[in-house]
Order: sequence, then C-alpha cells, then structure tokens
Amino acid sequence: MSQTLKAKSLAYLRESASTARVLNLHRVAEKHGGSDEHGDAPFFRSKRLNTAFIVKHTLSPHEMDMLSLSRISATKVIFPLAQDDLRLGGYSIFVEQSDFESGMIEALGRDGNRERILADIEVLKEIARLPSLDPYLLRERLAQIGHRPAGCYFDISDADVQKIQTYVVREISKLVELAYGVGGPQAKAISDKLARLIMQDERSKTLEPLRETLRLQPDEYVEGMFGWKGFLYYKWNISRLRPSFEPIAKAILSTRYIRAHPDDEAVLEATRKTIARTLYMRIGEVDKALAAYDNAYKRLVDGNDPSAFRNFLLRAPHMFLSTGEHLAAINHVCTFWGERFPRGTLNRLEIDDAFDIYKDFSACLGIDDRRMAA
Repeated sequence: MSQTLKAKSLAYLRESASTARVLNLHRVAEKHGGSDEHGDAPFFRSKRLNTAFIVKHTLSPHEMDMLSLSRISATKVIFPLAQDDLRLGGYSIFVEQSDFESGMIEALGRDGNRERILADIEVLKEIARLPSLDPYLLRERLAQIGHRPAGCYFDISDADVQKIQTYVVREISKLVELAYGVGGPQAKAISDKLARLIMQDERSKTLEPLRETLRLQPDEYVEGMFGWKGFLYYKWNISRLRPSFEPIAKAILSTRYIRAHPDDEAVLEATRKTIARTLYMRIGEVDKALAAYDNAYKRLVDGNDPSAFRNFLLRAPHMFLSTGEHLAAINHVCTFWGERFPRGTLNRLEIDDAFDIYKDFSACLGIDDRRMAA
C-alpha cells in the first residue's frame, strides 16, 4: 500500500525541522552527513532509510479502515525519489500496514544485507509504538532497546535534557521515599540516586522494592514506568509550551493573506477559527489526562494508597498514546508557527501557503475539514 507523494509536499517537509510529528533525517544528513558522529552512530543502518522522512500521519477514516487501526495516527516512512532533487517527489509506506516488512525489503533491497534491513525494521516498529516523534521520548524508547543513535538526530539541547531529568527526578523521588522507607539526613541523597537509576535503567534489580510496592508484574512494570516517565515529560513540556498557546492562536486568527480572493478568505477564516478552537480543546484534553495522573500520584504519596497509582500505570500505555498524540499536535502547531513567524514579524501568507499550512494543522489536530482545497 505504498503512496506517491507530490513534490510540493516533499519540499514542504524538507524545509521543516524535526518536530514531534516529523523526523527529518534528510535534513540531518544535509547538516551533519560529514561528521564522525553521524557516520559512527547512524539512526538506521540503511543509507537510504537514514535520509528518509518519518512522519506521524493523522489518518483519514479510509486509511484507518485499510490499516485496521483504532488510533488516529500511524507512522509513515517517506522515501524521496532522488536525494538531490526533491522536486521529483517520493513515495511512502506505513509501518502499520500488513505488508510493511516485504515492502521495506523491496524498497531497501539494494541498500544492504537482509540482516541490517530487518534490524532497521525492528527500530521502525518500536518508533511506531510511540505517540509522537518528540526527540526526548524517542531517545528514551530507543535506549530501552539498546539503540543509541548520535546526538545530532535529536533536536534537544543538553541543557533541556538536564532540566527534564531534574524535573522527573524530583517527582519520582517522592515514590522512592515511600517504597524504600528512607528517612533522616541521607533520605534525599538515597532518593535522588534511586530516582536517577529509574531514569537510566528501570529494569535494575535495585528497583525491585519499587515494583513490589506498586504490585506490578515485570512486563506491566516496564511499560508502566515508561508511560509514567512519559507523563512527567508531558507535564514539563506543556508547562514550557503554555505561554505560547494564546499568542499563537491570536496570531493565526489575525494573519493577513496576500492576493486572496474573497471566497478563499471566507474558507480560510472559517478554517482558522476551527483550528484555534480545536487547539484549545486538545490542550484541555491533555490537562485532563495530566490531572488524572496528579490525582492518582497524590493518593499514593499522601494517602499511602498504591492501588490508585497501580491502576493508573496499568492504563498508562493507552493514555500515554492518546495524550501524546494530542500534545504532539499542539507542539507541532506552536513550533511551526513560531519558526515561520518569529516574534516581531508580520503574519502575512501567500494564499497557497495558507491553504497548505491550515490543511496541515487541521490534519494533525484531527479536524475533518473538507472545505479546504486539495
């Protein structure tokens, strides 16, 4: 079920940085292809795959039926027909489609041996389990399976990594204190050490009392812990994004169009109002999920009620996916608009660009807006 991609759409992807919705390996190769780290620790073993685009694609009802998925998004791999001329377009394949493996072997057959191709396919399947391509979550999940691509593939600064880890350690420390019963002047040091171990290797036997406190089976514990760390990352991320929500929604609603026909303006006006309204709706859904986490965690650490948090962790993998999809959409809109219109610049768009951008925003927010031009 491969699909062709128009040259205009591929060029549009090429200009975007990697976001929670797009892993732009083509751009990484252009910027870092000559570096030692890019060559020594590639994201994929296949050179062709290592210059592709990986996209979390919002599915149409037709695509959901074809892929037999209940999720609103799937993972699409896009191969340019020519690396040095994206104007020729490309073609794509979904990781979730039934003939994915055979399609990938056919696409990469001339680019390495079968063992390497199968290893890349396993990495793609792991990526497909994630709700978004956010660099922090992506790096965490790949590290769990022993895959550690070079830092140039993850658009996240060392300073941000440290901020995230500090935030997560602070939250996790409360549970560590409860599970291990530490107290006295050494409590904080012990708690911090164990919490950082959770960040690095939640499978460590040193953390067995934590699993027992939560009354989880080993497989439940591993998935639950990753979902938990994901929720903590979501809390950090949305707190970072929150100041930009309202200004960006207002900027979208106040954008002027260059050489627009009144009929086009009417369509764009209705569409951007729907985008702004849905953006706030998605923010509300993320806040609701995070509030459920906060309530369960409070009952655990304040009320010594591990059952509430255990039940939350058992639901975490599912909630992690839906919440991550919503946050990825919010992140994409805010990041893209902020890069397209830095603070202090005029919000003016050519009519074709406006249709393309609003169509993209509508898709990632899950808006079925059939009034938009194709």
